[in-house]
Amino acid sequence: MILNLEIGYLTPPVGLNLIVAMTAFKQPFGPLCRAALPFIGLMLGCLALVIWQPWIAIGLVG
Repeated sequence: MILNLEIGYLTPPVGLNLIVAMTAFKQPFGPLCRAALPFIGLMLGCLALVIWQPWIAIGLVG
């Protein structure tokens, strides 16, 4: 669930984390979106891995 939320927080145009970063670092929205793309890709890969092998996420609890 947390991984899905973070992907949503980083996905433009309503990415809350991007808006917070834009304010904190005094940078325009466009370059921040481009800088976030590799992280979004990495998180999508991790999400696909957890969907494919759910024991990865469940194993951390047990």
